[in-house]
Amino acid sequence: MVKRRANILVIDDSSTVCKFISSALSKRDYQATEAYDMETALTSIELIRPDLVLTDIMMPGIGGLAGISMLRAKWPDLGVIAMSAGTDSINSMDTLAAARQMGADAVIKKPFKAEELYDIIDTVLDSYGENSKRKRALVIDDSKTICKMLSRELHDCGFICTTATSMEEALESEKIVALDLVITDIFMPGIGGIGGIRIIRENWPNIKIVAISGGWEASDGEDALSAAAQIGADAVLKKPFDMAILGTTIDKILGQ
Repeated sequence: MVKRRANILVIDDSSTVCKFISSALSKRDYQATEAYDMETALTSIELIRPDLVLTDIMMPGIGGLAGISMLRAKWPDLGVIAMSAGTDSINSMDTLAAARQMGADAVIKKPFKAEELYDIIDTVLDSYGENSKRKRALVIDDSKTICKMLSRELHDCGFICTTATSMEEALESEKIVALDLVITDIFMPGIGGIGGIRIIRENWPNIKIVAISGGWEASDGEDALSAAAQIGADAVLKKPFDMAILGTTIDKILGQ
């Protein structure tokens, strides 16, 4: 049986951007349809019947944020990816965070490489193909071994999971605005877990946070986890911890 080509609707007021994306998608055997404004996209979507919509945010007329809200209300089972480069006065991370709140399944910051786009599209299509809205998690730990272990565990539990080996790396990635859960170590070089939790809580209050630490031979180990809870961590765990306890903790804070 031949697998049907996924149809992706690309919405951007720049024809150059549309052509670039359509060309990149064709190389992966996706079928791309272009629309240069949200109005055209919304009136033709029943005819196009896309599997996924990739839309810019900053556009004249019905912009991307309003469009995402309309798409989500009328076609709740349609995958939506938002993209933005921001403007001189509006930071791209702010627009992408707003798109996520409006219902975008994933976000990507312009300019991006084709491989980055493929990864995000594949993730969203796979999610809808499984008839489930998989939650997204980020593990932040300066130990690559711990990142790999927790990522594997979260993946087995149904999460789409990425990792970062520093808080700086995590905060600089546009993926942070699309997260449901962050698991972060406290004792790391640079900003570290405490500073990072404060930043995440101030800017993305809907993200659930689990703070972890193994610094228990140091006198301030337990105090650090207490501080993490006080500044916004939804749960704290002492390393090493049983994976069943981690699962129970995550289910509790996500309300599952």
